[in-house]
Amino acid sequence: MGLTPPPPPFQYPVSWGPDMPPDHQAIWGAKVALAYFFIGLGSMLAAITAANDVRVSVPATGGVTESIRDIARFKFSVGVASLIALILGLGFLVLDAGKPSTAWQIITYGLQYGRWESWMFLGTIFLIVLFILDIAYSAIWLGNMRPNFLSMLFNKISSWYVVKGKMYSMRYFLIGIMIIFGILGASYGGVLFSQTNIGLWRNPTIILLFPVSGLSSAAATGLLLTLIIKDPSIRDTNLLLWSKIDLYAEASEATLTALFLYIGYISTYASESVYQVLFGRYSIYFWVLVVTLGIAIPMLLELALHKVNPRYHKYIIPIVTVLVLIGAASLRYYVVIASAYFYPPLSPFSPTQMQFPWGTYWGE
Repeated sequence: MGLTPPPPPFQYPVSWGPDMPPDHQAIWGAKVALAYFFIGLGSMLAAITAANDVRVSVPATGGVTESIRDIARFKFSVGVASLIALILGLGFLVLDAGKPSTAWQIITYGLQYGRWESWMFLGTIFLIVLFILDIAYSAIWLGNMRPNFLSMLFNKISSWYVVKGKMYSMRYFLIGIMIIFGILGASYGGVLFSQTNIGLWRNPTIILLFPVSGLSSAAATGLLLTLIIKDPSIRDTNLLLWSKIDLYAEASEATLTALFLYIGYISTYASESVYQVLFGRYSIYFWVLVVTLGIAIPMLLELALHKVNPRYHKYIIPIVTVLVLIGAASLRYYVVIASAYFYPPLSPFSPTQMQFPWGTYWGE
């Protein structure tokens, strides 16, 4: 039976502590982990491709018109991939809710009671705005693809984004807000987790770990999508750019993961959770899926990719993408599931980070 909070001021029942009962240990599990994995992927994918548009490279190879169309196919694919990832992320959040059919009330409830400080409400707003921006961005590049019925519909409103004219400077406004909401969308999950009363999550490092992990998975996805570019010079330029972004993101992700676990290990309320990840129940999976397959091997492959001509070693790219995505999703999963082992005898949600009435099984 779901828990519906009363009108403000809010009160939270406490039915366990300090150890969570076994039947509650998997309440927040794979669906929540996948939700924030896809949200981070889709959000940072939008932010990266928008940032890259500050200076859209249109080489003369193959003619300017053909080059624009080649870039447009790639950018449209990135925009659509971002949309799909956001849909999947929001879908998993709704499926995890105790009352999925009323999940939309997270918006109306926040507005009705003025809960602007809650990152559940703010995160939903960020993702809705980013979703709309993603649709506009995909439509813009659709208008610059090869002539067909759909692209001709968007050609007039999208030509300003590539062809310099009176409205050319407006492109920077779109780029700016896509970057801002992309970062906010990828970060909100980490902020939300850090403001709960759960020991493992109450760690400031998680605020950076979530968007950086999203950046890594987004760059790996963009790296794979470069293969649809036909012009060899454009493809190689984009391939090396997205690979470099991914390489730096993976190095940052590895550093932040180590720092996150170290802070948790020295914390009274999170040490048992970290022990289970590093040496206990989840240790084999963590060291194999996250550390080895998700970080170490992709970094080595990308370093090798920068030492050779990528045109003749394209088979490395899908391997890197798959491994990075497995590692990012696995990292989210163990951050979520390991938190069940120990935390203070308090409600898992602090007074400002309330659970909206779209349902929950916490605190039954």
